[in-house]
Amino acid sequence: MNTYAKSADQYLAQRVLGASPEQQAALLMEAGQLFLGKAIRAMEQKEPFEVARHLGQVAKIINESVIRLNMEDGGELVQNLLKIYAWWTSELFEAGSSKDTARLRVLSHHMGQIREAWEQLHQKNLKAASTPGYELKAMVV
Repeated sequence: MNTYAKSADQYLAQRVLGASPEQQAALLMEAGQLFLGKAIRAMEQKEPFEVARHLGQVAKIINESVIRLNMEDGGELVQNLLKIYAWWTSELFEAGSSKDTARLRVLSHHMGQIREAWEQLHQKNLKAASTPGYELKAMVV
């Protein structure tokens, strides 16, 4: 591994370790979008092994997003996210098997919207945490 790659990995590790649970959820969505973009490019270049590898990474990211949800305190929001993540998984495999880049682009767009929502929740929690007597109930672990 070259020096640039090592420093990029260290930067990413610091970014993840220093992130709130909401920021970590947003980072997962960012990674999902990155791998979807790589899968789309691989489809367009007719590289089936790369497509499978990148879609596999997206599937892992979706699964990790499910695992991180706070099932005990998340309520209806968590139940809705579970439905969205299940739909994403189904859509990911259907789009992959039919080589439908348009569906993958839609999935990436949805990940971007959820990413923005996690980032907004993080900002809201930062503001609320500065309020005396505020108790935070996280949606992710």
